[in-house]
Parts: sequence; C-alpha cells; structure tokens
Amino acid sequence: MEARRRPKHPLAAELLTSGLSVSAANIVTLPMDVLKVRLQLQTAHLAGRSSGLVMTGMHIVRSEGLTGLYRGLNPAVARGLFYGGVRLGCYTPIKGLLGADPEKTSLLRNIAAGSWSGAMAAAASNPMDLVKTQLQAQDSPFRSTSQVLKHVIKTDGVAGLWNGTTPSMTRAAVLTAAQCATYDEVKQAWMRLTSWDDAFPTHLASSLATGLVTTTITSPVDVVKTHMFMGGAHKGQNVLQCAAAIVKRNGPKGLLRGWTAQYIRLGPQTTVIFVVMEPLRKLSGLNAL
Repeated sequence: MEARRRPKHPLAAELLTSGLSVSAANIVTLPMDVLKVRLQLQTAHLAGRSSGLVMTGMHIVRSEGLTGLYRGLNPAVARGLFYGGVRLGCYTPIKGLLGADPEKTSLLRNIAAGSWSGAMAAAASNPMDLVKTQLQAQDSPFRSTSQVLKHVIKTDGVAGLWNGTTPSMTRAAVLTAAQCATYDEVKQAWMRLTSWDDAFPTHLASSLATGLVTTTITSPVDVVKTHMFMGGAHKGQNVLQCAAAIVKRNGPKGLLRGWTAQYIRLGPQTTVIFVVMEPLRKLSGLNAL
C-alpha cells in the first residue's frame, strides 16, 4: 500500500471525499434515477400505464422537456453530500472499530461495516430521499423542495419526513455492504490475478463489476422503498406487507421492476463514485480503499 501523509482530521477527510464523489455521481446519473422511480411506481398504478425504459424517457421529454429528467436535482445533490458522505465516509473508520487493522479485513467484517454505515446515513437523510422521490414521480404537484416539505408536515407532521425509514435503512445497509465489500474483494482479487497496480484501470474494472452485483442485490428493497415513500395504497404498511402486496399484484418480477433503469443508473454511479473517490483520497492523504 502506498504510504501517504495522513490528514490532520481523517474523519472529516473521509466524509468530504465521499460526499463529493457521491454528489458527482448523482448529478451524472439523475436522469436514470428519475426513470427508475417512474418505472417502479407503475406497479402501484401511480405513474400511468406501464411502459418500458425508452418509452418512459420519451414521454418525460415530450411532456416535461429535458428538465423533467433532472427533477429532484437539489435534494439529490444535498443528499449526496450528506448521505453519501456518511454512508461511504464512515465505512473505513467503522472497519477500524471492528478490527485492529482496517487494511486487512475479512469479507464478513467489510459487510458489517458497510451495513452499519449505510443504515446510519439513511436514517439521518431520510427526509431528503423522501423529497427527491416525491418530486420525481409522474404528475407530481410539487415543483420545489419547500412545497414537498410543507405538504408532508401538514399531512403527517414532522414525523412524516421519516416515512419509509425502515426500507430506506435496509436498502442503504444492503447497498453499502454490497458496494463496499464487493469493491474491496474484487479490487484485491483483480490485482492478484492481473498484477495491475492500484490505479485507474483497476478502479474502473472493479467498480463496473461492483455495479452489477449491487444492482441485483438491492433492487427488491429499492422497489419497496419507493412505494412506501409515495404512500397511496401502501400507506401504513410495513416493509413485508408492502413487498407482499407488490408480489400479489405483479408477481415476484414486480420486485425487480425498473432493474434495467436501476443498473444503467447504479452501474455508472458506482463507477463514478469509486473512480472519483480514489484520487480524492490520494489527494487528501487517505489510503486507497
């Protein structure tokens, strides 16, 4: 591992490099996030007649213009800085808490660290995620973050900003565990098999594989989270009840609705996150992931 001059405030550096990386990735992939939300909500008949990825995208552009693909940009960036900063920024410190040497960790410990940091971040940033989802939904009456906040607080009180926290925490725990643990393992295996250095080509190959694994694992939880954020027929249901209702109405494939849109978003997002984060970590004096 390349020796680097440690930053004066390691945790702050972890949070900042992670937050900037996730925000950059969110900006690049926001159109696919909008498409993913629209496709997922079709299973609840909340977003019009069912259609595919391309048709959904064309409909958004025709009816809302290109700006329709960037609905929820402000909360997406804010969420990236805060949620992304905590979700990935706490991963390495938590690995250190779970063992003496965070540079030499087991797969199980990587999964535990990712689950812990992801769940923490999701609980804290749930209001931003809820606002983003409500802004992105088709025929949403809201045009700004403040409008969503006022509506939710008026309807459900301040506690309403944490509707869907359980599936959000579950998804974030699964996402971070899958993303970080897979990236850790794939990168180390790739360097052993190819003798490549810990540099851009390795980061790119590892992050591409990580995106595929992460999308498949998190897709069902993400579908449930989206439905619970929107309320409607699922208001008052817990995670299992919501999942059961989706399966009853659409079959098991309903839990994978929007997988293509999610992968087209999460694959590049994962790539951008790690490809941006690695040089930022080097610049700030942090060790490579």
